[in-house]
Amino acid sequence: MSSLYEKTLATRRVFEGRALTIDILDIELPNGRKSTREVIRHTGAVCILGELPDGRFILIRQFRKAIDQEIIECVAGCMEVGEAPETAALRETREESGYEVETLTSLGSAYPVPGYCDEVHHFYHAKLKATPEALQLDTDENLYPIIVSEDEIETMIDNHEIVDAKTLLLWYKFLRHRKG
Repeated sequence: MSSLYEKTLATRRVFEGRALTIDILDIELPNGRKSTREVIRHTGAVCILGELPDGRFILIRQFRKAIDQEIIECVAGCMEVGEAPETAALRETREESGYEVETLTSLGSAYPVPGYCDEVHHFYHAKLKATPEALQLDTDENLYPIIVSEDEIETMIDNHEIVDAKTLLLWYKFLRHRKG
């Protein structure tokens, strides 16, 4: 079997923003042909399924401008440069849900869109303390937490109320982990 590796010949940064950068790469394919790739660079994110002591879960209702609608998703957020995923998961859970984490279990990671982005999502199941504190949202965040049962999550998935890919994958990973 031949190698599929694409050699990078040159990189041009064409955009640098707060959350991401965009590079244009000149590449050489294994057969010698030249082409280009557009790549979004991202620091990575954490995705957390917070579970309360009574077995219900914390999800987030948030407006997403890119799709111009409000959606339901898991607690999630970008990692800061150099920040460990576990540290980011604890921080994001506290900020977006108000709950402190008692135990944090890694459920693995995945690349949401590797065709054009190097972002990696780190998935966690968090057992939460019973009582929340005030949210600590970033100044540009527009969201609020909701508490739902497992049956409600399943119904929201069936009814296409949960359409966020990271949340769907996190739920799948959680169910597989719990199953053993």
